[in-house]
Amino acid sequence: MGVDPGLKIGEKVNLQKIREIFQCGSMGGMLPVNRTNVMVIIADHTLDFYHDKWKDGILYYTGTGKIGDQQLDGNPGYKNGKLYHSKTNGMQLHLFEILKKREYIYRGIVVLADQPYQEEQLDENGVKRKVWIFPLKLVEEELKLDLLDDQTIMTSLASVQDKDLPFHFSYNGKPKDKGKPVVIDKIEIYKRDRKISLNALAYARFECEIDRTHESFIRKNSNTNYTEPHHLVPMAFQNNFSVSLDVEENIVSLCSNCHNLLHYGRDYLFLLKRLYESRKNLLKKVGIDITFERLIQMYQ
Repeated sequence: MGVDPGLKIGEKVNLQKIREIFQCGSMGGMLPVNRTNVMVIIADHTLDFYHDKWKDGILYYTGTGKIGDQQLDGNPGYKNGKLYHSKTNGMQLHLFEILKKREYIYRGIVVLADQPYQEEQLDENGVKRKVWIFPLKLVEEELKLDLLDDQTIMTSLASVQDKDLPFHFSYNGKPKDKGKPVVIDKIEIYKRDRKISLNALAYARFECEIDRTHESFIRKNSNTNYTEPHHLVPMAFQNNFSVSLDVEENIVSLCSNCHNLLHYGRDYLFLLKRLYESRKNLLKKVGIDITFERLIQMYQ
């Protein structure tokens, strides 16, 4: 489900405000809310006990549990378990940092950047124990690069000529290996294939899949309507899937207005629902099994 907190990145609030927004508890640094499938994560840098630290854009966040080895189950270990499995359970993670007592800075939505691991630290009694470390990265930074890469594909399609068009393309219906990412500004990005986007546009006859009567214009270099490719399940979330998201079944053809509405508009949910219903069966065939509720979280 997820929650839109209505907070700006960097906005400062108190704990009471956080409780009102997320309907969460107030004890500890990991506050899960089962009803909305959300967890509020608080990195309190005013405490000497936990050693949360940023490195190369990744927050290495220490799990919960002050005495003995930290667990992934039990109480409070179940919170560590929820965070450990957040890539598969769809839990939405909201990060706050404390640099000054009782002042909570909203950093935005985060996701696991890598596999959680264990290391040794001292517990509350000064005894060595194993703790869980969760590498977290900000989704907003990923999305910025995702949009830039999206623009690169659209720019490259401007040079397409009639001889390049795949008139006889049909869906493969098989999962595709996601390959290896490239690292840009210390963030992993999975590159898009121009040919795959072009196949998807051609299959839709270069018409807007929201409404095929939406007005467009003829491209400069080919006798086709101008439409734009859009990955329905965003490429920024490729790490959450074991198969590639850059497949024709996950790419829709949209007019400029509908494409921008999905990215920046207030009333995007109607469009998103329509596209999801038309593609959910195709997505399953290529190994992209996702609920509409989880898809909404990716667009918030």
